Amino acid sequence: MTAPRSATPPSLAQSLHFWARNASNESALLRTSLSVGLFDALPVEGEGAPITVQQLAEKVGASVRGVRSLVELLVCLGLVRMDDARGLALTRPVATFLADPRFRERLQEASGWWGPMGRLEEAVETGRRLSHGGCWDVLGLYWRIFLEKVPSPSPEAEDFFDRFARGAARTWLLVTAGRLGLLEQLSTGPKDEAALLAATGASERGLRTMLDVLAHLGITRTEGTTSTFTEEARQVLDGKALPYLLRSFSVSAQYWEALERLEETVRHERFILDLKDPEVSQRFYADNSNQITAVFASHFQLSRRAAATLAQVKPLAGAQVLDIGTGSGVWGVAFARTEPTAHVTYFDQEVVLEQARRNVEQLKALGQARFWPGNLFTQDFGEAAYDFIILPQVLNVLRPETLPDMFRRVARALKPDGILVIAEYVLNERRDGPLDHLYFGFRRFLTNEGDLLSHSEYAALLADAGLTATVCLPLPTQELVLAARPGVNLPTQLAPPPRAAA
Repeated sequence: MTAPRSATPPSLAQSLHFWARNASNESALLRTSLSVGLFDALPVEGEGAPITVQQLAEKVGASVRGVRSLVELLVCLGLVRMDDARGLALTRPVATFLADPRFRERLQEASGWWGPMGRLEEAVETGRRLSHGGCWDVLGLYWRIFLEKVPSPSPEAEDFFDRFARGAARTWLLVTAGRLGLLEQLSTGPKDEAALLAATGASERGLRTMLDVLAHLGITRTEGTTSTFTEEARQVLDGKALPYLLRSFSVSAQYWEALERLEETVRHERFILDLKDPEVSQRFYADNSNQITAVFASHFQLSRRAAATLAQVKPLAGAQVLDIGTGSGVWGVAFARTEPTAHVTYFDQEVVLEQARRNVEQLKALGQARFWPGNLFTQDFGEAAYDFIILPQVLNVLRPETLPDMFRRVARALKPDGILVIAEYVLNERRDGPLDHLYFGFRRFLTNEGDLLSHSEYAALLADAGLTATVCLPLPTQELVLAARPGVNLPTQLAPPPRAAA
């Protein structure tokens, strides 16, 4: 069995969430694994000795870190097997359908459409073929891959093709529908074709193609010349849900070129979207801060629960709290709202702190706040100054080789009985899950940032900095790693969820 999916079909809400966040990642993963020769370089399960990531990287001529970013996901998806010695082999069903010449040709043809597909908006507006190093009928592509039936060698092969070709196409269709205002038009009620043409600036062929594919996806339905959301789509995209979804697709769109050129990054670690570049980073994280703010309420529930958990073992009264890489400010402000006498320092780039300040002010915690602009990679945070230091999804932006220095600077800034609070996506000990975590880590590699780690990997690095006591507690959607010096009491279970937002 290859790339297992749930026996129960996903709901439209689940599908939209996946298309917004990870469908294009998955398509790029499979496309690049094929183009670098990874599938061909792996032994078939039961037909040869499994090989390591290092050996695989040598065979395909790519970086070890790049190959690992692909393989860990392929293992989680069930396309590659990993034994207890971390040896890798291609599953037999995948080897079988990839050996089919016609199916392989279909994959190769689909591989070339990534760049032209990114110009879907232009194709919808003009209704014509596009020049993109050749002549490309992008609207015809959408019709073929979604609405024409092409036989596959097996159900596993069809599932692979769906992920390979249609995943990214769904993402970009919804990016385009958002940019043209089509989804917003439909959210207000049924619209006839003439009204949609006038509102979106689409050509007749472009609008018809989009509506046909959206209907195939279960989002719209058309009767005569009038189109509207399906009942399920109307329920899913009611109120604030549609603006949030459109912001999510906008964030994914920023990765498009980097995903198209992922092979360069895997082979040579040449980063197309390089967030180590100060100008690129400032622009990207300013936008990311706004995106995080859009889900502030749900993140606030997590951060308040973390603050309540820590209050079980260490008083927050009068505590000095440092929130490093604060983003929206949601983690630090949770400590401030849990204990009115706590003092919170929010540390980040100046452009990010502007948004954090607005959020802290809205929650009436400015009187407890200090805003400290600086460089995460070099800042001296002081010595024995803080009772709690929070790293809220910050470590994943740091290259692995920089983590020891980061932990030394943080440990030095903690008071002797202080506690380090890491909110992060933590991998299991095999590093083959959870799937959403691995896709998040995949994007971090793609943008020249850091790696996700397991609890034991964090524990080893923290121990080297003198923080030898650690626990890992599961939060909804992520994990909480707590670390301290020997003898400091750490909680072993989460406090109950807060009853209501403060």
